[in-house]
Amino acid sequence: MENEILENEAAVAATEAKKPSFHVTPKLIADIVITILLALGAVIMLLPFIWMVFATLKPHTEIYTTFFPHEWTLQSFVSMWNDCNRLMEGGIIRGFGNSILTTIPVVIVQIIVSAFAAYAFAKLRFFGKDIVFLIMLGTMMIPFAVIMLPQAWLYGEMNLTNGPLAVIIPKFFGSISTVFFLRQFFYGIPDSITEAARLDGAGYTRTFLSVLLPLVMPAIATQAILSFIGNWNDFLGPLLFIGDRNWLTLPLLVNRLSGSGGSTREIPGVLAASLLSLVPIIIVFAAFQKKIIGSIVFSAVKG
Repeated sequence: MENEILENEAAVAATEAKKPSFHVTPKLIADIVITILLALGAVIMLLPFIWMVFATLKPHTEIYTTFFPHEWTLQSFVSMWNDCNRLMEGGIIRGFGNSILTTIPVVIVQIIVSAFAAYAFAKLRFFGKDIVFLIMLGTMMIPFAVIMLPQAWLYGEMNLTNGPLAVIIPKFFGSISTVFFLRQFFYGIPDSITEAARLDGAGYTRTFLSVLLPLVMPAIATQAILSFIGNWNDFLGPLLFIGDRNWLTLPLLVNRLSGSGGSTREIPGVLAASLLSLVPIIIVFAAFQKKIIGSIVFSAVKG
């Protein structure tokens, strides 16, 4: 009997020992407070977007009176569709096509050119490399407002403003900010790796494509996402350089929707077009967010 009691007590003691101990520590309290603050900040940042979503689902008479719709309707999307067809042949579908045409080719070519340039500035040796790079960095200090009118005149003389070419072609030569960003990543790769590739018979291009490119892919993916967002949302460039209204991109189309007076009746349609224009950005960011995190982690490890 005593043995059974001892065995039961031992079993109870073993079970209690297996239970995880919970202690309130200053670090735990700090983590809870920080989590709550971050959650509140996220809610505050998302609140305008949530309001925009609900605003597209209610009539214009409720825009400024209620947060949640009392009367649910899709009339804002219908009016947006009709107004876009009135402003441009093909309507909102043509606007999406124009934005894709002025974004996807630009991102692909710009990233490729910038990556090759960053590799050259980081790993190759040639006369005047540092001077050329400093001159390129100096061009970043020139505001776009200083050169936009000469550019508009030049593209007009070249007859490029009748379509999207004036927006697409100049960006094919790369981005100095992307070059600067990727150059730092290439610098973080030991020279012994490139030297080993050269000893194995790989040329400069083969070394870049087969050895270095996979190592900096998170950084390239991050720059591609940022370039996509920047070109997709670009407003001033297409506004100056595109003269044919049938080539309007989505930001310009949304601006035309709100440019006829800005009455309350027009606001739901403008918000509906704005919401649709955000969909590709949300999809791209959600699909490649792991690459962005990988780029940040790579930077931290490298540092």
